[in-house]
Amino acid sequence: MIDDILERQIKGKTVFKNRDALSPHYIPDHLPYREEQIEELTKTIAPVLSGKKPENVFIYGKTGTGKTSVSKFVARKVKEFAEKHGIGVEVIYINCRMHNTRTNVFVKIAKELRDGENFLGLPTSYIYERILDEVRKRNLRLIVILDEIDMLKNIADTVYSLNRANDELETGSISLIGISNVLTLKDRLDARTKSTLCQKEMVFPPYDAEGLRKILTDRAHIAFRDGAVDPAVIAKTAAFAARQSGDARYALQLLLRAGDIADEEGADVVTVEHLERAKEKVEEDIILDMVSQLPLNQKVVLLAIAELAEKNAGMRLFGSGAPVLTSGEVYTAYTQLAERIGRDAVSDRWFREYISELAMYGILHVEQAGKGFRGNTRLIRLKFDPQKIKAVLERSLLN
Repeated sequence: MIDDILERQIKGKTVFKNRDALSPHYIPDHLPYREEQIEELTKTIAPVLSGKKPENVFIYGKTGTGKTSVSKFVARKVKEFAEKHGIGVEVIYINCRMHNTRTNVFVKIAKELRDGENFLGLPTSYIYERILDEVRKRNLRLIVILDEIDMLKNIADTVYSLNRANDELETGSISLIGISNVLTLKDRLDARTKSTLCQKEMVFPPYDAEGLRKILTDRAHIAFRDGAVDPAVIAKTAAFAARQSGDARYALQLLLRAGDIADEEGADVVTVEHLERAKEKVEEDIILDMVSQLPLNQKVVLLAIAELAEKNAGMRLFGSGAPVLTSGEVYTAYTQLAERIGRDAVSDRWFREYISELAMYGILHVEQAGKGFRGNTRLIRLKFDPQKIKAVLERSLLN
């Protein structure tokens, strides 16, 4: 088996022409079905070209709606245009999951501006001043993209510091694009942070099946060899993803995994059968990855649900045979778990908000209870293997 794998690698037999084109990090030259958002964001950023500080932008929407791709695409185009006209524009992209403190964000910015200079271990105030020095010296219009901004441990301090930097700059400017898939994030920000970050808000709607089909057709043309994908695969992948809240990232991962399976079998064409097998693998991979990246409080809530489901607690509804829990018993289990791991439990209001968001992500099935239940009781079912969910959460919460 190993020899077969290595032999295929040497011979280079593959359905792919450019596999990277299906990566979520790949930014194509054309982003179909996001023309309106591209135009709006471009108009918002464009004032940097005339020396003005543009509004900060807060972009939110579900996973896979093109928020990051559009932000990178527009910022890149603005920078390219600026370079042709001798205007100093710099774009720095920061994933706040990897750089989740104010100091880490400042270090990332300073290293990008100063050719990889090492700032680790230096005072945050010193790093901040070096950023301002560089912006002044180069009369720089700096655009900072803070992706997954909800993962920052101190959003308010980070955003406030970067925004207030403009009061200290005689030349140049710093503007922010904050990106989040937590639709209610702005409601959690204090008034000061709202006024600095949320000067302009954009909501990216999910893609429909037609939009997904167009995206997949364009990417498949770049990613696969001619004739290497059955046309039915594109249509079916788009349909699958449309049912998954219009998630383009999910669609691309499906197509990528189907191609990998075709390569593993030495097939010349990616078929619907390859896609069906890819679907099982990708759905589990995506949900487990999403779970590992949830905000801390949501992780604790979800772990409480997984522990109850693993114990086979709850009723049997929804026709699935899976245990169904009431919001009351989940909240009780959640408060007990929070105490056990040394965290303060959130209020019932925020608990209900977290449950709604977990349902929005497709991790839970939630519906309002009918007659026979008290007040606003909701019925909750975990849609994935509780043991796998629990294992992922315990690694990040209990180790």
